[in-house]
Amino acid sequence: MMKQDLIFQQKLTQTLQLSMSMKNSLDILKLNQEELLDYIEALVEKNPVIAYKPSTDMHTLLHETLSQTRTLKDDLYMQLHTFPYAYDERICTYLIESLDEHGFLTSTIKEYAQCLQVSEDTIEDHLEILQSFEPCGIAAFDSVDSIRLQLLHKHLFVSEYIFSNYPDDIIEKNYSKIAKSCHLSISEVMEALDHIKNCTPFPCSNYQNTKDPVVLPDFEVKVIGQDIELIPKQPGHFTIEDELAVMKEESEQIKQYFEEAYYFIDNLNKRNKTLMIMANELFHIQKNYFLYHDELQPCTLADIAQKTGFHESTVSRTLSNKYYIFENEIYPVKQLFISSTKSGSSKDSILKAIQKFVKEEDKTHPYKDEELVDLLAEIDLYVSRRGVAKYRSLLDIPGSRERRLK
Repeated sequence: MMKQDLIFQQKLTQTLQLSMSMKNSLDILKLNQEELLDYIEALVEKNPVIAYKPSTDMHTLLHETLSQTRTLKDDLYMQLHTFPYAYDERICTYLIESLDEHGFLTSTIKEYAQCLQVSEDTIEDHLEILQSFEPCGIAAFDSVDSIRLQLLHKHLFVSEYIFSNYPDDIIEKNYSKIAKSCHLSISEVMEALDHIKNCTPFPCSNYQNTKDPVVLPDFEVKVIGQDIELIPKQPGHFTIEDELAVMKEESEQIKQYFEEAYYFIDNLNKRNKTLMIMANELFHIQKNYFLYHDELQPCTLADIAQKTGFHESTVSRTLSNKYYIFENEIYPVKQLFISSTKSGSSKDSILKAIQKFVKEEDKTHPYKDEELVDLLAEIDLYVSRRGVAKYRSLLDIPGSRERRLK
């Protein structure tokens, strides 16, 4: 039998134990304004030593947000007022107000022209404006016309041609006849039919009996001269009921209430400070976007982490689900993060350039991916052919063969 000896070895390891205050700090850090207000309401309700008075601007913004329900017409008017080209507001307003509950037109072009005492061409021009808005398929005459508009909006010209010219053959599944008439293979016809199936006949149905979630900004962005300023949107003012302090020694519960109140206020201050440190760095990088409407610059969570000294996970936790208000519109902070390609080009710039090239291309000879690579290089945006294909997919733009109009 072998002799067994006990051997004692020393081993040093490092572990991180999160205290309750650290956990509270991390929890508060990730809350957006709406969640923070809910947190505060619950805290004040159960803790008698902390008093809270909502800030005037946050109270007003919350009231306005809750009292308003965005409708289809609200969204159409918002898009109309930001439309960059000239239009007759009287005509567009009349067309929008004439839409039924499905977002469809209720009169013919001739009837609209007679009522407004303008030419039919003028009505068609203004209809094109409305039909370029979201949701895709709006301002159609019926569900069939809506599907047609959706296919055109997505540059699916072959699918639109088949849908418009071979409705009976589609119903009867005469795919070989469609293929022969359009000089396509059966697989190409089936692909076109898949695009048709992905369209919705009633694109405005989501507006029925739905309300937008409450979104409250953490700060406001203002342009001042040639600079921008971030103005925090504070939830309100907190005070500690000091007259109850004499009871701390007598009641363990009161003591815990005070500790909880102090922890919360301390963690809230840390949250606000951390958020503004990161936001200032991020908005400084994207400064020209707000000043001159330039393209967004490449910027990642790792970039902000390096500049601020925080860990990347802390940056993610802090800026996720946060919002800012700019020119009376609320936007998510995450939209300001843009990755770059391997060559260093801005992904945002490439996406917008591809959209522009495809929109302006000759529909009978659309650009192939290789040609798009060359066009991008001409404006100092460098990406591979595979990269162009990936960005096309993100933009829901089909390949050149599918975009070709015969």
